[in-house]
Amino acid sequence: MKEQILHEASRMVLDRGLNGMSLQELAAKLNLKKASLFHHYPSKLALAIELYRFYQTSFITWIKSHEAASPEKQITLYTKELTRWICEQQRVCPVGALSLEWHLVEPELKIEILKLHQLQKDWLTDCFKEIRKKEKLKVTLSEAVMGTMALIQGSIQLARLNDDPSLVKSNLASYLKSIKE
Repeated sequence: MKEQILHEASRMVLDRGLNGMSLQELAAKLNLKKASLFHHYPSKLALAIELYRFYQTSFITWIKSHEAASPEKQITLYTKELTRWICEQQRVCPVGALSLEWHLVEPELKIEILKLHQLQKDWLTDCFKEIRKKEKLKVTLSEAVMGTMALIQGSIQLARLNDDPSLVKSNLASYLKSIKE
């Protein structure tokens, strides 16, 4: 039951953001009484913390499933997946959505969000370390990572506003090309 709750909560969070998720609606979607939901997760915060741990595990699984691909291909696949997920399925980014209201996020939840963000940064750092072994970069590893993350988030927003998901892929390709010597 906990897994079903997490999957349905994830769908709701990715559709509307954490603040748009209602525990009452979640319980109704699962044909549960709200008290039964609280038996598994005593609060919305407890559910949110578990949900971000689920996202961390999912990201680690995604990394492992693509580790045979070249670093450039991994970054491209990741970007393609995010674009499909956020633009085409009209979802929200679990890290980006709450960053807009960061000052309102509970400290315990911030820890889990930052862990997910750090996993992404560490993975991108590893990718750029591998790229750097083959090609010289015009920027530091940190600049490449943060620039890539900013580019992806910004491009996804522009793609949504312009109803053109292809912007993300073309912006990423241009950026990756521009940081190599």
